[in-house]
Amino acid sequence: MPTQGPCFDAPLQILVITPKGAFPELNADGVLKTLVASADTVLAAPDDGPLNPARADLVLATGLCGSNPFAAELGAAGVPVMPVTPYGGFHPYVAEFCRAVTRAGGTVLPADTPEEAQAALAAVRARKALRETRLLTVLAPDNVFVAEQTATFAAGFTGRTGVAMDIRATDEMAERADGVSDPAADAELARWEAEILDGPGEMDRAHMLRVARLYLAMRAMLEETGAAGISVADIAGFLLRDEPRVMPNAAYGPLVRDGFLAAEEGDAGVLASELLLYAGTGAHPTMSNVYFAYRDRLSALDDAKDYTHEMELEDCRQCFADNHITLAHFSTSGVLPPGMMTEARYTVREAVPSWPGQSMIAATPRLGPVVLARLDADGNALHWVPGEADALGTGDRYGWYRGRWFVRLPDAKAFARACLHHHYAVGPRPPDLTRLDTLAHTLLGFERV
Repeated sequence: MPTQGPCFDAPLQILVITPKGAFPELNADGVLKTLVASADTVLAAPDDGPLNPARADLVLATGLCGSNPFAAELGAAGVPVMPVTPYGGFHPYVAEFCRAVTRAGGTVLPADTPEEAQAALAAVRARKALRETRLLTVLAPDNVFVAEQTATFAAGFTGRTGVAMDIRATDEMAERADGVSDPAADAELARWEAEILDGPGEMDRAHMLRVARLYLAMRAMLEETGAAGISVADIAGFLLRDEPRVMPNAAYGPLVRDGFLAAEEGDAGVLASELLLYAGTGAHPTMSNVYFAYRDRLSALDDAKDYTHEMELEDCRQCFADNHITLAHFSTSGVLPPGMMTEARYTVREAVPSWPGQSMIAATPRLGPVVLARLDADGNALHWVPGEADALGTGDRYGWYRGRWFVRLPDAKAFARACLHHHYAVGPRPPDLTRLDTLAHTLLGFERV
């Protein structure tokens, strides 16, 4: 089955301007060539009259020295402006121009080094790509409060990003799964066994065929909407019913392997946080519960059932003392994309002890630099923080928390004070976060938390 998912490398309409009378030594044609891709369109600046910068996605300004009449028009247009020097680094010649653009209400992109310029340019491409992106949330039809929350979030997030947020019902998804033919389910499960899963796992074939049907139902909904990712109300729509249904969670692994974003619990906010983190880092993220607990006191036990509130409090104190948090989700380490897992294939595990008869996809997290991110309930503010995944706490004796991984933060107390939710997007952290910062705050205007 062909893979899909988000792409953030949108081609740009780029307006290049050079003031009349610029000194020849300020010519930056060589640097400009490193910024303009073959799919981009370079717009010529008129010799006389207004620049009409609103036709462009980006303005590259070269040959600058001090003030010039372009600044006011560029600032009023709202198109991001990047100053370009002959060697690609900051020069005080551009300082007055940049301040004038900012005073006129415009946006000046960071470009103090070639690396910073490339990161800012990637952020501009990602912002344009987001405007053509959709996400899908599948909610339990009787949960009016969650539907209202989702609508409030979607209004704010879509207003800032242009990302369309589609909502469907879990009953529709279940009915679509019912309609999948036996040969189609057999073929899909055979693909997983050949390419994605490490052995039969802990569930029987009948269960896994139902999961394959749910996967095909989700794929059909994703392809119909053109969405890059999905979050299903797996608890409310499948588990907490008079007659529980097989949950779709084990199918999220194949979806992620196929390039889609996947978030559990019908949480549109964390799905959108995954998308924003992906667009801002270029790396496929996951989601997880965040805990200030389940540390050394739990690790010392032979059985998680012996974990007491007193132990939990001591583990909470440990988190603040050594600036760590614990990540885990639904008895595993979350739905890890290939770039975040150590194995080549997933395993399927029964979701014990809490949900016997249900299944989860499982893999071992890679340790190393990460970044966590979460949008607020109104879709207008973003909390993100770098960290380092530096240890694991896996093992069946830890029960529901057998998939723990521990992340060191700059300041766990500060994270707790700023924390927006128990669900956070988590992704690999690149060496530099200029692209994420520029996309989220400079271009999209999300409030910093």
